[in-house]
Amino acid sequence: MVFAAFFAASIVAGGETLARRYPRPSGSWAIFSPATVSELGTCVLAILVTVLLSSRRGIRPAWLGFSWPRRRDGRPGAAQSLRIGVWAITALLAGGALTGVLAMGNKLGQPAHQDAAYLVYTLAASLTAGIVEETVVLAFVVTTLRQARRPTLEILLVAVLLRCSYHDYYGLGVIGIAVWAAVFVWLFLRTGSVLPLIAVHVLWDANIFLSQRWHDLRIVTGYGWVLLVLVAAVTWLVDMNARHARPPSVPPAPAAMPPADHAGQPLPGCTLDPPTPDRT
Repeated sequence: MVFAAFFAASIVAGGETLARRYPRPSGSWAIFSPATVSELGTCVLAILVTVLLSSRRGIRPAWLGFSWPRRRDGRPGAAQSLRIGVWAITALLAGGALTGVLAMGNKLGQPAHQDAAYLVYTLAASLTAGIVEETVVLAFVVTTLRQARRPTLEILLVAVLLRCSYHDYYGLGVIGIAVWAAVFVWLFLRTGSVLPLIAVHVLWDANIFLSQRWHDLRIVTGYGWVLLVLVAAVTWLVDMNARHARPPSVPPAPAAMPPADHAGQPLPGCTLDPPTPDRT
């Protein structure tokens, strides 16, 4: 029901786009201004709905993924977040390439004239896509199914199929969507953090829209991607060296406890296994 509330309209619109019946967007500030406000409101609503519903089952926002990856000593792991981002971008590049080959020209329509009003709207839409998709379709779906003790393969299939459903306008190109969606599920299961994935998704979509207006941005993005890979590789080597040099007498950080009631007893059905940090 939560998924349908946010994505049922997108599934229908995607099907109409695939059938060449959905009109190309056009308008001005008078049209795109309220549309931008609507997009931002959807972001807030998605967070409120998922957090409040999860809290009724004893799941805190951090267990839902709204926390940055942590180092073994409990400190925020900026390097881990960077490496998660690199993995996510790699998956998007591979899946996007496959979508481009299989989509056979099927995609959402773009306005003939992309003015400033449309640009502002696309930035708001990019923010909405990153927050709503990763919050509802990834964090909320995966966490809910894990609490229900569903098998990992089933969780993966459900999350990927839901992700593909509202990208139906790509036709066979949804196979590429399934590729990076599966990697996103894997990253979330291993790290327990959805924030790096939200950031990558927002920047990815925004870059697509901005590059349509400023083509040179694609060159800058390419160099930025290479730099990110190099920095991520360096941080990984540094962490590996520090891990091997750490004295064996240092005890590991305690694992996070599952949700509990006021008496300290685990809540019924709350058997989420905390993800192991620093594994990406």
